[in-house]
Amino acid sequence: MKNLLFSFEDMSVKDKAAKQAMRYFSRAGANVVQQDVTPSVKRSSGISYREMVLTFSDSQKIVMRVKQSGDIYQTLLNGKIIPIKNQDDHVAAIAEMVNAMETGRTKFQKMMAAISVKPPPGIRTAAPKVEVALTEKRDTLKSAIATVREEIAALAAPVSSEAA
Repeated sequence: MKNLLFSFEDMSVKDKAAKQAMRYFSRAGANVVQQDVTPSVKRSSGISYREMVLTFSDSQKIVMRVKQSGDIYQTLLNGKIIPIKNQDDHVAAIAEMVNAMETGRTKFQKMMAAISVKPPPGIRTAAPKVEVALTEKRDTLKSAIATVREEIAALAAPVSSEAA
């Protein structure tokens, strides 16, 4: 089967075409870790569509916009529209999408590494308290080691004076 036709009215992740799409992506070398279908119908440029979001193991996302006729009319990779040459052959189109993911993977990973995520205001980190506790523990251990060395030196001193 070369073309996937999605059931627009009752489109879900359990749809036969959705399962086949996941299978084609995994055969092409991109493992889908999460799949979601938006329940609401959206409209853009005079076309009504529903979105199927596929999240992959490297956290890249492909959004496939499905028209009322059941075929994919637009594809977004990480929020950017990507042109598909083989629109009629969905297996080849999926191979194109996977190829686009692989070519842009390093750029995507650099972008993800540059994003700094701040914790929510209600969450506090325990790092400063842990740092103080570890510093105190280190200082206590240093003083204990110094005391033991003094005791060893005191015990070794009479032995060396008797030997002389």
